[in-house]
Amino acid sequence: MKLSPARGPMSAAVDPAEFEALVGPWLDEMYRAAAAIVGRAEAADVTQDALLDAWRGLQRLRDPARIRPWLHAIVANRSRKQIRSWHSRPRLVDLSVTPEPAADDGDPGDLAARRDQLDRAFDRLSADQRICVALRYSIDLPVSEVAEALGIPEGTVKSRLHAAVHRLRASLVEEDR
Repeated sequence: MKLSPARGPMSAAVDPAEFEALVGPWLDEMYRAAAAIVGRAEAADVTQDALLDAWRGLQRLRDPARIRPWLHAIVANRSRKQIRSWHSRPRLVDLSVTPEPAADDGDPGDLAARRDQLDRAFDRLSADQRICVALRYSIDLPVSEVAEALGIPEGTVKSRLHAAVHRLRASLVEEDR
């Protein structure tokens, strides 16, 4: 993903090369987090919006060494806004991300159906649960870093993860009936 920062009154105070050097190493991770939270179809927009927010708010970053959790917090907030805007939009299943079956994995249609079932179960999670699950399991952040990125206690992250996993399991069992 290539950076394309906003042009405008706030951008004059930020050197584009400095901004790119600071956030560039985290672009792929930002995109993966957004894709895990809102899906691949929306991930590029969420990531771009997060980059614009980071560009505009860079002066508020007190410690450049803390750029990673700061960027994850911005992605989480942008993803939360995106989830809230969905209300009644239908979800489309992206069949291109269905893994190729091994010789004994069975019918590719079954794999696509299972992926759709997982997507529907994930959609039933609250925005906060989705964000915690995505940062913890898709980006593989430790609980302490998820807590730091979201500005919440580690116990809250653990509680959200526990509730999310329980809800995912319940949703899958319910659909299998």
